[in-house]
Amino acid sequence: MNEMNKLLQEELGKISFDEIALKNKSADTVTTDLNLYDGRNTQFGYADIVWKSDKPETVSPSGFVMCPKSAQDVTLTATFTYQDYPDLTGTATFNITVLPCAVSNASSKPDTDKIRIFIAGDSTACNYPHEGENNRFPQTGWGQVFGEMFNDEIIVVNCARSGRSSKSFLTEENFRFICDNIQKGDYLFIQFAHNDCKAEDLQRYTSPNDNSYQECIYKFINAAQKVGASPVLCTSITRNLPLDTTLVPYGNALKEIGMKENIPVIDLYRCTNSLLNSGIQDFYMRLSPRDKHFMDNPEFIHSQYYENGSIDNTHLNINGAYAIAKMAAEELKNLNHPLAEYLR
Repeated sequence: MNEMNKLLQEELGKISFDEIALKNKSADTVTTDLNLYDGRNTQFGYADIVWKSDKPETVSPSGFVMCPKSAQDVTLTATFTYQDYPDLTGTATFNITVLPCAVSNASSKPDTDKIRIFIAGDSTACNYPHEGENNRFPQTGWGQVFGEMFNDEIIVVNCARSGRSSKSFLTEENFRFICDNIQKGDYLFIQFAHNDCKAEDLQRYTSPNDNSYQECIYKFINAAQKVGASPVLCTSITRNLPLDTTLVPYGNALKEIGMKENIPVIDLYRCTNSLLNSGIQDFYMRLSPRDKHFMDNPEFIHSQYYENGSIDNTHLNINGAYAIAKMAAEELKNLNHPLAEYLR
């Protein structure tokens, strides 16, 4: 395993700043958000990635950049882990300088004139890169496009991360980032279950039966309410598996909390599960090699999925992400939620 770790570290050492740069020209002229991806294909298979920032108030673990009054040096560290090789770990480090700027393009920059929707969730909601070395197009989380459902009065700050459960998310800097930035008048959308139900992983597993799931959800609710922000509970989207019912108890527990605490619930499980036999299969990452359905996007030929395709009944493609985001928007209307008046 030591030899594998050495080989992994050599591979990770070749990762360039270009992979996370987005609109930033170089590592010493950072003024806009970064693409801190949460997964990568390596010679040992697919790795989960957790980012840490030594100055999260300047660059968050999700890549949100908040331009300081004076230049700030920030160290970002990516830790790579494997579910199949629990002893195999590696790190990649980037040293950057965040410059002051008159107007920041950072999506998380506090703006008292706008309402912000923070999203805490898992891989079905999180952002995925659609360009560069880690291109995952057409994989897309519904939270990645949710902001397009609203007018310019709303900013969506998508803090969802792949592989997280309600339990594990609470231990990471993304949760602290939400707590440090959410304020009165903002909203916190909460969606977890896909990883909570993995009983073999005690770092992530929770259960509605022993209330460990509910206890975690209440921590998100309390984080929002104590600063005057409003929580919104979202049941998880269904897997494209008609016989799978593992998410049902989690959804029921979430709806019970919503009813008890008078918190709105967007029932995405109901919306999606009801369509399992009528075309929802096209929402998921079920791609043929060189899939013709996505050839209209020029970035697809550079994607990790272009040659190999994908058979994935959990994660969404870009069409599915837009469909789920529209469902969530429609549910806001059905609930007569205050956010509905800002929908396009």
